[in-house]
Amino acid sequence: MLDVFLATMTVAVASFTLLLMPLQTASPSKKPLMLVLICLGVLSTGPLFFAFFPWLTQAYISVLPFLFYLLLPSLWFYHETLVAEQQWQWTSAVWKHLLPLPFVFALGSAIFLLPESAFIAMFFSDQGSNDFRVKLLAGAFFIAVVLWCVLSCCYMVMLLKRTVQHRNQLKNVFSNEQGKSLNWLVGVSVLIAFSWVYALAVLAVDNKFAYMGVSESGVLVLLVIIVWIMCANGIRQRPIFENNSPPIKATAQQPSTKTYEKSALTDKDLAAIAKRLTHALEKDKAHLDPELTLAKLSAIALEPSQYISQTLSQHLQTTFFDFINNARIECAKHMLVETETSVLDVALATGFNSRSSFYKAFRKFTDQTPSQYRTAHKM
Repeated sequence: MLDVFLATMTVAVASFTLLLMPLQTASPSKKPLMLVLICLGVLSTGPLFFAFFPWLTQAYISVLPFLFYLLLPSLWFYHETLVAEQQWQWTSAVWKHLLPLPFVFALGSAIFLLPESAFIAMFFSDQGSNDFRVKLLAGAFFIAVVLWCVLSCCYMVMLLKRTVQHRNQLKNVFSNEQGKSLNWLVGVSVLIAFSWVYALAVLAVDNKFAYMGVSESGVLVLLVIIVWIMCANGIRQRPIFENNSPPIKATAQQPSTKTYEKSALTDKDLAAIAKRLTHALEKDKAHLDPELTLAKLSAIALEPSQYISQTLSQHLQTTFFDFINNARIECAKHMLVETETSVLDVALATGFNSRSSFYKAFRKFTDQTPSQYRTAHKM
């Protein structure tokens, strides 16, 4: 009954989230997320079919290949909609991820059309079958499982690689990474990969190590955790660059009234923009805004965002993220030495939105914790 309880919980959480999603603001990420949740929800219904609807077991197993092969591109699409620098759309390049689906659909259909005796011999009999059709389908099913495992590894590697690239791009647009680094989605991807390895291990040992926790119930526990994390975070997560697209690199063809906008920026132009940026921090205290973005700084400094980005990278040899956080740390250093304000209050007063991000930045720029710095420099 534990398996039934876990399966029911997983289906309930996924179903409730799917019902809530149409009520939210439209977003390109919603449809891929719905596909992910549908795949995970249906995959988790196995114990319910086995316990209450045994006559549907063959139908359930028949759809498994299709669901597994749909889950991977759905997760990929969802991640892509979140990190896309422009609004994500279906393109011809998207369809290549769905190429295996017709083949696994045909495999599932062939399994569904098997006579009951042949189906039982294929999946539930230790003696096997001499029927050539059963042997052929069993071989095709095994190949599909192996290819799916290989494909899963490829998708996980590509997803992690794209996440690293995304985090680098964040530093050019945002002054804080909270809610934007997608750590939770990376964690879900790792959990999915681990759950498949765990499931294969359970299949191989046939519950012989259930007393150690290696059992089918463990697979369902992992599935509950994955669905819960996906639902709790996915329903709140918006595309990262939804209102703050990365700057387009400056080109000589871009029209403008300023002399340095008629061609590539000169060293003199870069120095002038750098001076405007310094003024925006020293006079306007732009860095104290915890939600400061490149677009906001562009409006304050009255310079195009692409030129600010170019100035930071070429002239100041830094990123937008480091430029702003360095200014925040300088301000925090003065507060730590000259006042008795708590570390958390110093963090919030200087533009950081959490204690952890403040500590991380402070150590990066000073090689000390805020408390160590205060002790060392307090008069």
